[in-house]
Amino acid sequence: MKRFKDEALGYLKDMFAQSHMATRTILSFFSIIIMGLGISLFSVSDFGVDPYTSMNMNVASTLGVRFGTYQMILNGAITLFVIIVAHRGLVGVGTVINMVVCGYACEFFQSIIKPFVESHYILAVRIPLLLAGIVTLCYACSLFFTANIGVGPYDSLSFMLSSFTKIHLKWARVITDVTVVLIGLVVSGGLTALLKGDLAGVKNIGIGTVITAFCMGPLISFFSKYVNERLFNAICKNSQQGC
Repeated sequence: MKRFKDEALGYLKDMFAQSHMATRTILSFFSIIIMGLGISLFSVSDFGVDPYTSMNMNVASTLGVRFGTYQMILNGAITLFVIIVAHRGLVGVGTVINMVVCGYACEFFQSIIKPFVESHYILAVRIPLLLAGIVTLCYACSLFFTANIGVGPYDSLSFMLSSFTKIHLKWARVITDVTVVLIGLVVSGGLTALLKGDLAGVKNIGIGTVITAFCMGPLISFFSKYVNERLFNAICKNSQQGC
């Protein structure tokens, strides 16, 4: 019991050990809200979403539950798993914000955006939505990483896989991405449809899913280097916290 108590206290201390926690927490919260907007733009464009979201949307739809609720439950389970078996540094305040807020933020923005584009569902509208989704999501991820108070629950899986197997992180991410896409395909019946050549039966997976795999890394690096790190430093300076 004492060991469990010490571990719990250790986790809590680590979660709040970063300097400038107020600034980091605010940035992390807004990054998740923006992330929800980016994912909703992806979804409404109907060109597919990122791998993890595609699985969650497909499984939630199959089970008949809200996407936000299902994602929060799964994120909670992943976070608990990470806490039990992995390095405590992966879990932070940002992890909790991501776990609870992201799915519901996506649902909220999707409910606003979708009615406006349903009557004009043509490529001239869908392509800009896709591009806006990519840029918005990458900016949000960059801002979340800049806040640096924990990684997302799903992101932690690739870190753990890389650490335990010594596989390079980028390949560990490929493995987790492929795995979650396959899970979503199997559960939703999309894999059966794909094998039959029925592309219409494949939901939430498309060219947008592929683009994220190639574009997110460079775009996130760009936003981190030229936008968000400067933003963070400016906020700290203006608040006289000093970075």
